[in-house]
Order: sequence, then structure tokens, then C-alpha cells
Amino acid sequence: MPGIYLASKSPRRKEILESLEVDYKVLNYPHDESSPANSESAFEFIERNTKEKSLSAFAYLQENEMQILPILTADTLVSLDDRIFGKPDNKDHAISMLLELSGQYHSVISCVAIGVLDKTKSDTVNFNIDIVETKVLFKTLTAYECKKYWETKEPIDKAGSYGIQGIGETFVEQITGSHSNVVGLPIFETCKILDNLKIDYWLSK
Repeated sequence: MPGIYLASKSPRRKEILESLEVDYKVLNYPHDESSPANSESAFEFIERNTKEKSLSAFAYLQENEMQILPILTADTLVSLDDRIFGKPDNKDHAISMLLELSGQYHSVISCVAIGVLDKTKSDTVNFNIDIVETKVLFKTLTAYECKKYWETKEPIDKAGSYGIQGIGETFVEQITGSHSNVVGLPIFETCKILDNLKIDYWLSK
């Protein structure tokens, strides 16, 4: 029996949970991604979006009378000069984002949360949550490099239009902070939440 649901289709997050020997089941549920409000910082937006994913997932479980388990949700974004870079809409958008990140330090911010349904209030979710920031320095990129990178299809579903676990790492000069955070699920902080909730992983098995 799984210990938690993973409310994400990300293959990177699945790989990380498997490497930690977490017993989990992927939960496929309908959820519309929200956009940042004008006044929201990157940190405020990513926390709100991660919690909204969890609430949608719990509502889906209850509506479909499915087994209730803790739900892990996560979100990752790229931020430069207080601007939020999500996933690219198309080729031109991806190339534009990459050229903006070229030669610059940017922030990769991830929020990981495990929500637990309150046993006394079925409409209340208690969150164990952490937000992690990693600083990443890109080399100076040419438009040709960005175009060739798009052709690999790697940027299509990635925040900031690159994936550090693939060819995108060739653009990275320096990282300050958690590498797994840039991949999409900060390992240290995830384990800390698992410990807090007494959810089994490799260390506790």
C-alpha cells in the first residue's frame, strides 16, 4: 500500500521519490494552473500555487471516494529581477526567456508540501511545507544555441525553458544551493518533511 500520493506527472519527481525509497502512487487529477497576481512575489505565488494543487487533489479524492493518504505537491519556477519565468508557450517564447537568462544569475525556487487531511475536519488540510531557492549562473548564450536547444525538445515543459538534468546543464556556469531543487524536488527538505510526518523512506525502513 502506498504511503503517499504524488500529485505530479513530473518524471524527475518520480525518480527522486524512487531513489529515496518512498512508497507512493501518482495521482492524476484535474487542476488548472494559476497565474501570479500583480502584487505577488515569486515566493508568495509558488506557495499559494502548491497549496492550491493539494486542495484540488484532496477534493478529487473525496469526490471519487478514493483512499485518503497524505499528498505531496510541488512547484518550481525561475525568477529574474522579480519576474517569474514559467514554462514556455512556444519556440519564440523559450528562446526569448533563455536570452534573458543569458550571462545572468537567476533564482530557481521550488516549493514542496505534503498535505494531510485533518481527521476532525474533513474540509481542512494541514500542510508541512518548505520553500527553497538556488542561485544559478548561465553562460552567455547565442540565439543559435537557444534555437538548437529548443530543437532537442527539452525546454518544452521546463520552467525557465531549460532542464539542468539534461543538455541544459551545459549552459550552467555555477550553482549556489541545492542541485535537486533545480531538478524540481529539493531532496533535503523533502526528507525533513517525511521525517516530521513519520512517513517511511530509506532511512526509516
